[in-house]
Amino acid sequence: MSSDYDRVRTGIEFMTAYVSGDDLLSEYVAERRREDPLATEALMDGAAALCAQLLRTMARVTGKTEHELLQELARGTYRHEQQSDDD
Repeated sequence: MSSDYDRVRTGIEFMTAYVSGDDLLSEYVAERRREDPLATEALMDGAAALCAQLLRTMARVTGKTEHELLQELARGTYRHEQQSDDD
Protein backbone atom coordinates (compact mmCIF):
# COMPACT_ATOMS: atom_id res chain seq x y z
CA MET A 1 0.00 0.00 0.00
CA SER A 2 1.28 3.44 -0.86
CA SER A 3 1.79 6.19 1.66
CA ASP A 4 -1.04 8.65 2.27
CA TYR A 5 0.99 11.30 0.43
CA ASP A 6 1.27 9.10 -2.67
CA ARG A 7 -2.41 8.18 -2.53
CA VAL A 8 -3.52 11.82 -2.22
CA ARG A 9 -1.11 12.88 -4.97
CA THR A 10 -2.60 10.24 -7.27
CA GLY A 11 -6.06 11.55 -6.39
CA ILE A 12 -4.98 15.10 -7.20
CA GLU A 13 -3.61 14.00 -10.59
CA PHE A 14 -6.80 12.08 -11.34
CA MET A 15 -9.10 14.93 -10.32
CA THR A 16 -6.98 17.46 -12.23
CA ALA A 17 -7.53 15.38 -15.36
CA TYR A 18 -11.23 15.11 -14.48
CA VAL A 19 -11.78 18.85 -14.16
CA SER A 20 -9.74 19.44 -17.33
CA GLY A 21 -12.34 17.69 -19.48
CA ASP A 22 -13.33 14.31 -20.82
CA ASP A 23 -10.58 14.14 -23.45
CA LEU A 24 -7.75 14.75 -21.00
CA LEU A 25 -9.32 12.40 -18.45
CA SER A 26 -9.59 9.64 -21.06
CA GLU A 27 -5.98 10.15 -22.13
CA TYR A 28 -4.77 10.17 -18.53
CA VAL A 29 -6.63 6.98 -17.61
CA ALA A 30 -5.50 5.22 -20.81
CA GLU A 31 -1.88 6.20 -20.14
CA ARG A 32 -2.07 4.97 -16.55
CA ARG A 33 -3.60 1.66 -17.71
CA ARG A 34 -0.78 1.17 -20.21
CA GLU A 35 1.72 1.67 -17.38
CA ASP A 36 -0.17 -0.54 -14.93
CA PRO A 37 -3.12 -2.85 -15.66
CA LEU A 38 -4.37 -2.27 -12.10
CA ALA A 39 -4.32 1.52 -12.50
CA THR A 40 -8.07 1.85 -12.15
CA GLU A 41 -7.88 0.51 -8.60
CA ALA A 42 -5.04 2.90 -7.76
CA LEU A 43 -6.94 5.86 -9.25
CA MET A 44 -10.07 5.05 -7.27
CA ASP A 45 -8.01 4.64 -4.11
CA GLY A 46 -6.29 7.96 -4.78
CA ALA A 47 -9.60 9.73 -5.37
CA ALA A 48 -10.95 8.28 -2.11
CA ALA A 49 -7.82 9.37 -0.22
CA LEU A 50 -8.12 12.88 -1.65
CA CYS A 51 -11.81 13.10 -0.74
CA ALA A 52 -11.05 11.92 2.79
CA GLN A 53 -8.32 14.55 3.16
CA LEU A 54 -10.62 17.29 1.85
CA LEU A 55 -13.40 16.15 4.17
CA ARG A 56 -11.10 16.21 7.21
CA THR A 57 -9.88 19.68 6.21
CA MET A 58 -13.42 21.02 5.73
CA ALA A 59 -14.48 19.57 9.09
CA ARG A 60 -11.56 21.30 10.80
CA VAL A 61 -12.24 24.61 9.03
CA THR A 62 -16.01 24.65 9.58
CA GLY A 63 -16.14 23.02 13.01
CA LYS A 64 -18.67 20.51 11.69
CA THR A 65 -18.27 16.76 11.85
CA GLU A 66 -17.38 14.80 8.75
CA HIS A 67 -20.82 13.15 8.93
CA GLU A 68 -22.55 16.54 9.03
CA LEU A 69 -20.64 17.68 5.98
CA LEU A 70 -21.50 14.50 4.09
CA GLN A 71 -25.17 14.92 4.96
CA GLU A 72 -25.07 18.53 3.74
CA LEU A 73 -23.46 17.41 0.49
CA ALA A 74 -26.12 14.74 0.02
CA ARG A 75 -28.95 17.19 0.69
CA GLY A 76 -27.41 19.83 -1.58
CA THR A 77 -26.92 17.33 -4.39
CA TYR A 78 -30.51 16.11 -4.03
CA ARG A 79 -31.86 19.68 -4.13
CA HIS A 80 -29.74 20.47 -7.18
CA GLU A 81 -31.02 17.38 -8.99
CA GLN A 82 -34.61 18.27 -8.12
CA GLN A 83 -34.12 21.79 -9.50
CA SER A 84 -32.55 20.39 -12.67
CA ASP A 85 -35.54 18.09 -13.18
CA ASP A 86 -37.92 21.07 -12.83
CA ASP A 87 -36.14 23.05 -15.58
